[in-house]
Amino acid sequence: MKTLPNVIEYLDYRKYLHDYFEHKKGENSLFSFGVLARKAGFRNRGFMHSVMAGNKNLSKSSVFKISQALSHSKSESDYFENLVFFNQSKELVQRNHFFSAMTAVKSRIKGAVQIQNVRIDQYEYYSAWYHSAVRSAIDLYPFKNDYAWLSKKLYPPITVTQARSSVKLLVRLGLIQKRNDGYYELSAKHISTGAEILDLAALNFHRESARLAAAAIESLPKDIRNISGLTMGISRCGYERICNEVRDFRQRISEIVQSDTDGDRVYQMNIHVFPFSKPDTPEDSPV
Repeated sequence: MKTLPNVIEYLDYRKYLHDYFEHKKGENSLFSFGVLARKAGFRNRGFMHSVMAGNKNLSKSSVFKISQALSHSKSESDYFENLVFFNQSKELVQRNHFFSAMTAVKSRIKGAVQIQNVRIDQYEYYSAWYHSAVRSAIDLYPFKNDYAWLSKKLYPPITVTQARSSVKLLVRLGLIQKRNDGYYELSAKHISTGAEILDLAALNFHRESARLAAAAIESLPKDIRNISGLTMGISRCGYERICNEVRDFRQRISEIVQSDTDGDRVYQMNIHVFPFSKPDTPEDSPV
């Protein structure tokens, strides 16, 4: 017999509610969205269905009602509340806040430590720019626990503590491994994670990369950095064609990297395409 879905194993509260509903429906064919809504104190019998379908969001009071209806413990209720607002928040700062709160709650729940540690490691790797840089540096240069050297080898430099922690993180994730002679090398293993973590961490990574790119304009000579831009007026169709070209271009760059056996430094390449104006609307039309 399947066990009741555990909220702390989810990063999408709508998926959690859907799985909970399906589990209850499997136990009792009479269980319905109306029954669940009534148990939570909602007058609208279709409210829970609308929430699960993504057509409605939850307020703080609604979150409390649902937690009560689902018999959450205090920790589960706290996690569920932060999960809801993590999913519903649009601002990066807010999403980071709620994700950190979810992580803190999981650390207090027995049996959640292993799940938590894997997700924290994945989030940390994708969120900080220098972890991928450290991994690339270890691929290029012989490295054997000289963290002072490693910290200064990156640009901009990181601290020795950051270098040491980054290597430990990469080992935990299976992205690098220590050979018998004490030197580190890349391993074939790749990490995989839920889209929710990856999306949030990627936003942090791209924001930090953009900041470093802006700093490079002033701090690096032109012969070791290439920064250019193009302002253009295009349609949605034209934008999508450009995105496809960018995707193909990245693939060609990847092939160049794979065939280059004489690497001597780590580079970061950012490609930004974003709007400088709002799309036309009927009220924008000239009289």
